[in-house]
Amino acid sequence: MTINRREFSKLTMGAGALLATAGPQAVAGSDTLLRKAIPSSGEEIPIVGVGTNRYGVGDDAELRAPLKAALRKFHELGGTVVDTAPGYRTSEVVLGDLTSELGIVDDLFMATKVDVEGGAESARRMERSLSNLQRPSMDLMQVHDFIGWQDSIPLMQDWKQAGRIRYIGITTSRVHQYDVMEQVMREHELDFIQVNYSLANQRTAAERLLPLAADRGMAVLVNRPFGGGGVFKALSQAAMPGWAADYDVSSWAQFLLKFVVSHPAVTCAIPGMTKARHVEDNFGAAEGALPTARARRQMETFFDAL
Repeated sequence: MTINRREFSKLTMGAGALLATAGPQAVAGSDTLLRKAIPSSGEEIPIVGVGTNRYGVGDDAELRAPLKAALRKFHELGGTVVDTAPGYRTSEVVLGDLTSELGIVDDLFMATKVDVEGGAESARRMERSLSNLQRPSMDLMQVHDFIGWQDSIPLMQDWKQAGRIRYIGITTSRVHQYDVMEQVMREHELDFIQVNYSLANQRTAAERLLPLAADRGMAVLVNRPFGGGGVFKALSQAAMPGWAADYDVSSWAQFLLKFVVSHPAVTCAIPGMTKARHVEDNFGAAEGALPTARARRQMETFFDAL
């Protein structure tokens, strides 16, 4: 039997705890969403955004409808950070159309990627991304999985100087690329890194990359914050610990996300969200109290004992 997040995220708890932060980087805005600052500029963004790997549905109106509803709810709740890539099939085109239809293009912090070899081809790829997303400039452009990074980073720096990109970064979701990521972080002035990090089974980034990002003044986007497959099935076998209520957690998704975003070096987690109900659930992790360092260790011990 397939077990999904919805089936095991129904436990509701009281949320009377006072608002707390995970250090000086996390602040509450007027809408109560927690935000963290991008170190290179001081600009604050919500600590939960959306990843759009599954938005590549082409022109199918029936498949686009729930994505549009998810984006509408995302915007209503104060979400701004949207991460996509040319490699996510037609996701850029779909996002460009849906955000334009919703009239929210100017409200979003849009991030995409470049993933080709050679400066000329990278420039063409970035121009196409701007066109697909229906934007004159990009908030964040990232080298995807280090493909062509030697050419793309100088090109992105030129575009940043010209005002066509606000921030530049690099991404990976592969542990075997961590060594080269560390090298590039040390050798280049970047605004962002994007890396996989999860309570469930992907904590390696916390050993060197997250501390280095903090030292180098780089913001951190976290992809795959729920970890690998089978995580929610494993959690379904356990009861939500009572102490989770101290951190305003009312679902397993929030439990996992609050672990990620409470790391002092993490700026924003970008879980995939294709349904409005998942947006509502995940955004519970962007409000209320965040786990302390002691609570984070408690969360690790709890999960590792499952």
